[in-house]
Amino acid sequence: MRPFAFTGGTVRPAREEPPRTAVRPLGRDRVLTAVRTALAGTGDRHGTALALHGESGSGKSTLLRWAAGTAADAGGQVVRVAPRPGGAAYSALRSLTAPLLAVPGARSADVRAALPDALRRHVAGGDETAVCSALWRTLAAMAERRPVLVCVDDWQLLDPASRGALAFLARRLEGTRVLLLAASDGQGAVSPAEDGMTGLPLPDLGEEAARGLLSERHPRLSAEVLTAVLTVAEGNPRALVDLPTALTPEQRAGRAPLPDPLLPGAALERRLGRRFRALPDSTRVLLAALAFLEDDAEPGDVAWLAGALGHDLDAFAPAEEAGLVSSDRTPRFVRRVHRCLAHATAPAAVRRRAGRAWAELALTRLGGGPSGTGPAGPRPDGPTGLDEPPPDAGEAGPHHEDAARLEVLGHAAVAGRRWSTAVRAFRQAGDLSPTPWERSRLHTAAASAALCGGRPRLALALARGPGAGPATTTAHAVRAVRAGALFDVAFHAEESFRGLSAALDAGPVAGADARDSAAFQLSALTSLTHDPAPAKAALEALPADAADALRIAVTARLDPVSRAEEIRGRLATAAERSLRTPGAGPRELTWLADAAWQVDDLASSGRLLAAALHRSGTERGHLPHCWELRAELLTAAGRWEELRDLVARRLTEGGAEAPERHVVALKSQLLLVCAYQGRREEARELAREVRQWARDRGSAHHSGLARYAALLLAQTGDAESAGGADWPADADPCLDAVTRQAHAVLVRGALLRDDPAAARARQTRAQRAGLTRFSDGTTLLVRHGRALLAAYTDEAGTDELFGLAEDAATASARPFDRALLALDHGRWLRRRRHPAAARARLRAAYETFGRLGATPWQDRARTELRALGALPPGTARTTTAGPALSAHERRVVRLAASGLSNREIAERLLVSPRTVASHLYKVFPRLGISSRRELQDTLLGGGEVL
Repeated sequence: MRPFAFTGGTVRPAREEPPRTAVRPLGRDRVLTAVRTALAGTGDRHGTALALHGESGSGKSTLLRWAAGTAADAGGQVVRVAPRPGGAAYSALRSLTAPLLAVPGARSADVRAALPDALRRHVAGGDETAVCSALWRTLAAMAERRPVLVCVDDWQLLDPASRGALAFLARRLEGTRVLLLAASDGQGAVSPAEDGMTGLPLPDLGEEAARGLLSERHPRLSAEVLTAVLTVAEGNPRALVDLPTALTPEQRAGRAPLPDPLLPGAALERRLGRRFRALPDSTRVLLAALAFLEDDAEPGDVAWLAGALGHDLDAFAPAEEAGLVSSDRTPRFVRRVHRCLAHATAPAAVRRRAGRAWAELALTRLGGGPSGTGPAGPRPDGPTGLDEPPPDAGEAGPHHEDAARLEVLGHAAVAGRRWSTAVRAFRQAGDLSPTPWERSRLHTAAASAALCGGRPRLALALARGPGAGPATTTAHAVRAVRAGALFDVAFHAEESFRGLSAALDAGPVAGADARDSAAFQLSALTSLTHDPAPAKAALEALPADAADALRIAVTARLDPVSRAEEIRGRLATAAERSLRTPGAGPRELTWLADAAWQVDDLASSGRLLAAALHRSGTERGHLPHCWELRAELLTAAGRWEELRDLVARRLTEGGAEAPERHVVALKSQLLLVCAYQGRREEARELAREVRQWARDRGSAHHSGLARYAALLLAQTGDAESAGGADWPADADPCLDAVTRQAHAVLVRGALLRDDPAAARARQTRAQRAGLTRFSDGTTLLVRHGRALLAAYTDEAGTDELFGLAEDAATASARPFDRALLALDHGRWLRRRRHPAAARARLRAAYETFGRLGATPWQDRARTELRALGALPPGTARTTTAGPALSAHERRVVRLAASGLSNREIAERLLVSPRTVASHLYKVFPRLGISSRRELQDTLLGGGEVL
């Protein structure tokens, strides 16, 4: 006779051969282990009860199915208890009576009929204890033949009587072959402590498990869509699986913008939507309005919206009781997916009311006032000729007024540099507009705002308007926005030059002028390719009323060396004005910070960058370039651990939305740090990625960074090698920032490979370029190179040249360059037999390299110190020299340390002064010192050595 497994109210044959393996839930290893252990324990009569508890969508039902499949495949029996909302007492248990009557493992008909009889007697006024006892006896008898798994989903929805009977069962399972596995979303009364069950919480999935689940269920999502879903789902399995089902194929592939907010799929709406639909109308209206607010909403914003909609904040109470909203100071959705559901489940009329209230609030916050007057101004991109007809007023439809109002908000948000608000306003206005031309124009405005807000991928998805013909103003704007976005997302030197040059000819864009971004990006292209043409084109195309900050930034990219003094003067004036003007936006401050970096003014660049980040708030305007610039500043300042944290954080937070060019820029700075610190394996992987990207995209700048990293690693190899032989001999230090930065290391490398001609050529080129007048940092590098050449050829006056370099080092903000000079100067002094001076330089180099974590360079300094017979700073004196000193030598050393002269020591020990001097000459190297002045420290630190 085939065994039977019981499911609900049906009897079915159990599966025998071959068993079907249950699908294993991802990211639940601890829970799966606990359930598997409990299932195994039932075979040894260690029955127990487990309670899975987690929020709705956390995967409880999936785990119950997995447990049921695992139990059935192992030959066990499965019984499922499902609640019946609104049912009578024991309604959940009554579904078990039919299958339990047919239990083949029961030993008698009385046992099989125990539960149905107890339920009938209870209806007639019988005792509840009899029902509980009957349930226990029936399941225990059923488990005599094979273990039984009782699965209870939605425990919180059980009628009280059924719940009480199952809790009675849970406390009496030891000694049986029954496992009770219950699941609750935490909204009901499941209490593992009270009901005798061991709790198994189901927290949100971790990043890796969430990505794995999403990739498994939706393998063709674009990277940016995957990131968006991960952000909204917050590790909730149901949300991860269901959110992509509401997207169109174009949206899933990243070729169309995602809904804002994301739409919930059918399963989410069916499971959670009912909780929203059950709320009072006043609460649903406020939740729909709350869905429009940004994450940085102020405490008064929600109250303003509630008042505008004719309600007060007390209307949120039902949502808070339902666990949808939390309210410390400002009501906020408990989960991001609740925002999606609040928007999607609201009727269209409610969404329109909420949208109007949000627009009025945003205009008020931006100074536009509820009447719509304010900084919005006229549309800069209306119909300009016969090729682009205005929209037909007869086709405006009922939403025309809302669209116009949202457009006014979009312009006000642009004026206030609230890019995310501008994107949403223009986009919604476009969605409400009746004609393809209007939709295209407004979506292009939203794309332009997204580009200014540091979201180039969104800008690409929005700038695809079908209503823009080839000759229209909007078509030119679309090309301008796409060129700027592609510069970050899919950079290629030649294509970027063509696209950005064409963008400078486009007219103003409704929302924000993409030509400013194009001009700055063209100037950056000059730095990347070492070709002055892009920056020249940008400078010539700038209108007379262009922002002074932008003009300074473009000039600094084009000619930072020969026009350094002029740029610094204009920069100081513009920076002071911008820092004192509260309305100065982060974009202008970023341009000024970039200009300061180009002229090697690290202090000003850091100050301006900090102000730009502070004024950005939660907006992301130009932040990708801000982070790139901050990474360069941290590398130069020797704050390398901060750089590592920054790169890790930005790559994690940015995810797939991080612009590709900025990701490579961050990794390039990390590559340099790895080279400085001698992390060869990590540097090798990063160099391969950076070099390949630079070769494919035509970036000479990134190729130079990879070469510089290789040069640094070559000079700290086991056998000090030259490296740098493949550096372009004609590299122009005026245009190539990496050649300026690597100058001293390049000269050093040429001399290490015995090529003084190459070293002299680089030195001459740097001096002719005016690097000694460019900045304190480059003055140090050029003087360092000159001193190295003089030391190599043993010129007279080498010490004076090193002295001039040291004078420049006091003003340099780059600690690695200062330490490298100290190392080279100390080596030269040691070889010229100036031990005291050499020791001071080498110890300074050793300490600085140690602070930076530049281990290979610190080892070089330690080797040089040991060659002097000196110990590095902070190194404890060892006792290995103790046994090598005879008793007579110890007496000589002690007397010398006390300050006696050789003659005085000789008189006390009855030896000649020459013998005393001979003893000291032999002892000093063994003690790691070079003069009598160090004897007292050695005596104090040597313990029993002396």
